[in-house]
Amino acid sequence: MKTIIITGTPGCGKSTLTKKISKIMDSEYISINQLVHSEEFIEEYDEKRNTYIADFDKLIPYLIDVIEKAQNENSDFFFIEGHFADIVPNKFIDIAIILRCHPDILKKRLEKRGYKESKVIENLQAEILGNSTNYILEKDLDCPVYEIDTSEKSIDETLDIIENIIIKDEIKNCEIGKIDWLCNLSKNNRLNEFFD
Repeated sequence: MKTIIITGTPGCGKSTLTKKISKIMDSEYISINQLVHSEEFIEEYDEKRNTYIADFDKLIPYLIDVIEKAQNENSDFFFIEGHFADIVPNKFIDIAIILRCHPDILKKRLEKRGYKESKVIENLQAEILGNSTNYILEKDLDCPVYEIDTSEKSIDETLDIIENIIIKDEIKNCEIGKIDWLCNLSKNNRLNEFFD
């Protein structure tokens, strides 16, 4: 069984795409964010940032147990999604996929979700700086790692790319480092729109 993590900034499409690809692949998946809330692995609530802080000391052992149980099932794949999926121990990751989205499009998606302005800015800054990619790269994984720009792609187009990565090994333009919003915005003198 291959364990595939799908990560990225909130609003890049992780939950929707993971649900759909796991159904296509007839596989199980878990959402780390949902797991935190359903199993109450919450350390505290950060009022200023309007977010819950996960208790990783409890969450990671539980997550390992879930993965080990999944490995005993008769399935080819197991998917884990979440914006902090980098907490999954290296030995359990067979493929890492990072979803990215242009800040202008991401801003509209987050505002549509009703995020407060401060939370929108925090997530836009994280996307511009490539935090999700950096966290994965810091793990120094010994497995394939891919980035997919979901900005202008439909759900079906992105699903095709993920399926090609997983099944057909036909990867085009998904190499790490091709997406650089920081450079893009800097060249267009737009960084001050997102950073004070």
